[in-house]
Amino acid sequence: MLMNVPNLYNMKLEHIAITVSDKNEIEQFYHDILGMHEIKSFTLDKTLSTDIFGIEKETVVIQLKNETLLLEVFLLPEKRDPGFNHICISTNIRGEIVKKAIQNSYRCLQLKRGNSEMVFVTDNSGNIFEIKQSSKI
Repeated sequence: MLMNVPNLYNMKLEHIAITVSDKNEIEQFYHDILGMHEIKSFTLDKTLSTDIFGIEKETVVIQLKNETLLLEVFLLPEKRDPGFNHICISTNIRGEIVKKAIQNSYRCLQLKRGNSEMVFVTDNSGNIFEIKQSSKI
């Protein structure tokens, strides 16, 4: 049952991250079928990969975009469930979300990366949410 709760959580979908086992799929499916193009690629180091996703492997990440959607495609040759799949949202009240998650015993990982902080919250079904702070929402 939905209750009338004030919308305190102004959120925006930032990106969806998925795991792909074959790099050729980037061109054949994501480019040719979905019309997405590569905007950036980077390597997720082994330490962050292990800390966030429990996968002890340095991994190439390719960001793909079209007019309305940003995908982060993690290349992982072996099929693994759940892989690097996660949903990234931004909100102007990240601290409150983190506090509530911790109070309710959800896994909450806060990591320093350069000058910024990364936050990942995992629900009880294993779904991972990257929470970014935004003042623009």
